[in-house]
Amino acid sequence: MTAPVRLTEADPSPKYPRRWGDGAGLVRLDSRGREVFVLERRLGGGKRVKITLGVHTEREALAELALFERDPAGYRTRKELARERATRPRGLRLDATNVEAFLTNARLRAERGEISKGHVRHALEPYLFAWSSVLGSRELRSLSLADLSTALDGWATARPKRIVVLKAFTSWARDSGRLAAKDDPTLSLKVPPPRLRSMGERAFSVGQVQAAYAALTDYEFAPGYGDNAPPKARRVRVSLQSVRDVFVLRALHGMHGSEIARLARGEGTIRELPDQGEIAGTLSFPHKRRTEHVVSVGAQALAAAKRLQAKGRVPEPVTTANNIRRIVAENPALTGFKLERLRHTFITLGATGRVVTARGGGVPLELLSQIANHTSTATTKRHYLGTHIPPMVVLSVTLTNADDPHPGGRYQSIE
Repeated sequence: MTAPVRLTEADPSPKYPRRWGDGAGLVRLDSRGREVFVLERRLGGGKRVKITLGVHTEREALAELALFERDPAGYRTRKELARERATRPRGLRLDATNVEAFLTNARLRAERGEISKGHVRHALEPYLFAWSSVLGSRELRSLSLADLSTALDGWATARPKRIVVLKAFTSWARDSGRLAAKDDPTLSLKVPPPRLRSMGERAFSVGQVQAAYAALTDYEFAPGYGDNAPPKARRVRVSLQSVRDVFVLRALHGMHGSEIARLARGEGTIRELPDQGEIAGTLSFPHKRRTEHVVSVGAQALAAAKRLQAKGRVPEPVTTANNIRRIVAENPALTGFKLERLRHTFITLGATGRVVTARGGGVPLELLSQIANHTSTATTKRHYLGTHIPPMVVLSVTLTNADDPHPGGRYQSIE
């Protein structure tokens, strides 16, 4: 070690290096002439360390010495702490980058059939963009429950759906390591319970169902002219056959929209059954619980299912909703009519319907399961329902439409 330099009256300034803090370490000058404090210590095992503290006064150096002695192994200099903060991921925001990453993941899930493409397009995308426009500049960890409630109060509609979409985003962010649970303000955000209504309130009458179906007729328009087309303008006929086909399966057999979509995509099997009375065939498709579901259908529903599967898809939800709104606007008696409520209607009307079986027999699944001594009907479905024809409920509903089946001829038709 360099011997200490004695100060003289002709040279009053200190010489470097020098000691500080009763021998805690050395002080030297950096290239800019500033004092730099170096901590010298011997750790357990005899290892000697020198740490440049990055401070420029002895008072600051003594404070760093106290931190070091409290936790020698975990000690970090100010420069090291700043470097760690700079590389640490910042708080998650609902900005364009994160929103698009979430939606990309959602679209992949839709391709795998885990969620519907309609849910992505008509719920996740619009509501998440709405949240982003309000909260995109703020870190989620800085938000409170009151902040989220204030944002929700700014929208007049769809409060439950907006909450579900936001919680779907934060759930994905937690699962992908982008958001810590302690920083998630949505964990305490509750989805409002649905307003409970009786089954009768949610169901439509036989007359309403029949009138709605009859009103879903094809229509035509002249492209490029709007409502003021000349008589000789080329006309295009818009077929609503696919909308009516979905209507038939929902109304006469209570099928879910997602079930119909899977069947249309070819993920199910349509089986024709000649000489089985009113049961014209069965529709088999994967259930959301990973089992196979079999539905016996009549001739009208069988034809509808075959047309949808030949087309390969169901109509776009927006197209269907727009056409339902159009017929409701033209028919005051149909006020409040929605395609989604046809399942409720089927169950309500089914209470007074007829149960028919195939001529070769058609035993309820529960009875088959009991006879086979299966602990669950899932086992019966999985292994033994290849040729099963379940009973069918026939409603006192007659669905007729002037355009069933779709006529060919002089029009160029689109759907």
